[in-house]
Amino acid sequence: MKLIPALLIAFAAFASIAAAQPAPVLQIRSAVGASTYLSGDIGYTAPMTIVSARIGTGSVALEPEFAFARHQAHAVFSLGQEDSRRTFQSVGVNVVRRWRGRIAPYVGGGVGVFVDHLHTTTVSRDAETFVFDRAGGPTAGVQAFGGADVRVAGRISILGQGRYELRSLSDLGGGSAWQVMGGVAVDVF
Repeated sequence: MKLIPALLIAFAAFASIAAAQPAPVLQIRSAVGASTYLSGDIGYTAPMTIVSARIGTGSVALEPEFAFARHQAHAVFSLGQEDSRRTFQSVGVNVVRRWRGRIAPYVGGGVGVFVDHLHTTTVSRDAETFVFDRAGGPTAGVQAFGGADVRVAGRISILGQGRYELRSLSDLGGGSAWQVMGGVAVDVF
């Protein structure tokens, strides 16, 4: 008979905890920005795009994401010319801690899988063409970020975010990037 009062107390405690939790949140996010590579062999900043969904409560969320960056260059030198294209892609999952308010800061981090592809076409002065393709990855990495959402309408916010990516856990000195971006977040519910 002692089990019934214990179950009633446990049920009441669980119900009060559940009632205190904010309603679930689903938010679709998209941002564009610049990715500056901190690797010795990559000396440029590339435009980037990231799309994600935040799923959780008002204060903590899980965020699956997809990111894409591409840099294209054309170089002319005394013996010919070269066109190159480098593409980076990643998928990841982050845990995000958020705060409430019209201006709502957040911090987070997580794990990701990173892939890059380099394609170079060199044409010599004698019209000989050399093509070089190299694919890197997939590699496992981590990311950390912080930013803020600013509510501009009922379900719409603009966002600003800074982010650091370590794109390979096996090569801690190479393949990292610093990113700055801005975009839009839409609350689905």
